[in-house]
Amino acid sequence: MTTFLIVWAGRLVTALGSGISGFALGLWIYQQTGSVTQFATGLLLGFAPGMLAAPAAGVLVDRHRRRTVLLCADAVAMLAAVAMAAAEATGHLAVWQVYATTVVESCCAAFQWPALAAAVTGMVPPGQRGRAGAMTQTALAGAQLLGPMLAAVLLGAGGLRAVLVTDVVSFALGLLTLLVARFPEPTGRPDRPRPSGRPDGPEQRRGWRAELTEGRRLLTGQPGLRYLLRVVTVLNGAEAAATALLLPLVLAGTPASGQNAAVAMVSTSGGLGLAAGSVAMSVWSGPRRPLVWVTSATVLSGGAVLAAGLHPRPGLLAAAAFTFFLGLPVVSSCAQVLWQSAVAAEAQGRVFALRRMFTQGGTLLGYLLAGPLASQICDPLVAPGGPLDSTLGRLLGTARDRGSALLLCCTGLLLAATGLAGRRHTVEALPPPEPAGCDRTALTRIPVNSPDSEPL
Repeated sequence: MTTFLIVWAGRLVTALGSGISGFALGLWIYQQTGSVTQFATGLLLGFAPGMLAAPAAGVLVDRHRRRTVLLCADAVAMLAAVAMAAAEATGHLAVWQVYATTVVESCCAAFQWPALAAAVTGMVPPGQRGRAGAMTQTALAGAQLLGPMLAAVLLGAGGLRAVLVTDVVSFALGLLTLLVARFPEPTGRPDRPRPSGRPDGPEQRRGWRAELTEGRRLLTGQPGLRYLLRVVTVLNGAEAAATALLLPLVLAGTPASGQNAAVAMVSTSGGLGLAAGSVAMSVWSGPRRPLVWVTSATVLSGGAVLAAGLHPRPGLLAAAAFTFFLGLPVVSSCAQVLWQSAVAAEAQGRVFALRRMFTQGGTLLGYLLAGPLASQICDPLVAPGGPLDSTLGRLLGTARDRGSALLLCCTGLLLAATGLAGRRHTVEALPPPEPAGCDRTALTRIPVNSPDSEPL
């Protein structure tokens, strides 16, 4: 675990620097333009380029050393941050430059996270992979919680320049940890000749389309893996939709004098739930049957969202936010263990990149569809005089913003139903590495959530 801890510390510092700069730059864009559209454009550019680059990134991660990919991606992102800091120092920083840097960093992230997730398989023993995944989630949760607060402190102390310098320093520290760490690389790459002595002879590098097709097949090759992909995608979409809907619900159910405190309470509760779940999974080595935990945590999160929609009061919304975000690290770390056990190390770059593309697509759809669905479809149904006013409208517990409450209920039901659909699924682990002289036909695939499997 020593190598992983070194790399993880660098990822923590880098994620924190990116969280600080992302919050500060979004605020700067809105202050400079006064346009919500331009602010939202910056958020969109943080998702879309990385999603489009994910397939190519996955192939390159599998064709090259993971450490090299991480070093190159971090170096490019740091150069973009340096260019933006130089533009601010000379008084020439413009919104389009922030957009360009956001695009570059989004594309770099498309390489960084699949490479890191694939590298963990070699750095960490199987019994510690759940803990490693949860520690990575803890780093992201810490950046989400501390980023806005530290950004406010730095903006007050040294302005935007202090924020940008901090971002550059965080990238430099992340690069330093990668230079110090030496972690194993997988063997059997598809682009390299097979070792002499194997009867099959050398294997030529295949085309990108063939490698991507194989990655997609491995990603969804088992019903259990398809279920995992569906669960994580729906969960990400539900998180985005709930985040977009919570603010109007809090404001609708709170007097004007207490709105700021109510919003802060709900936001803090969600962050505390995410941190608590991440820390708990980091300390624990992981469950014996991870797929059961994925199902249970998903159903629990769906129930919390449903309760929030039925009774959207600040206290219950805070409890629901805590419960929902508490389950996210459980699903994330257990799903990561299952994918790492079921996919060969030399193909994990492609598989994890494609998985990230699908799950980020869920987040993007959640943000894009939450508002129109709530205001244009759900609200007319349950508004006073609407077709569902006398039935569902009375159950929502609020006379204002019933559309958001109804959509939140539908989101919770969808999430719970998606979780329950996986009760009978299994995920088969790959056999252990083949020892010398072993009969290949004697190796079998073992369901990792079977009572006879080894703990993960």
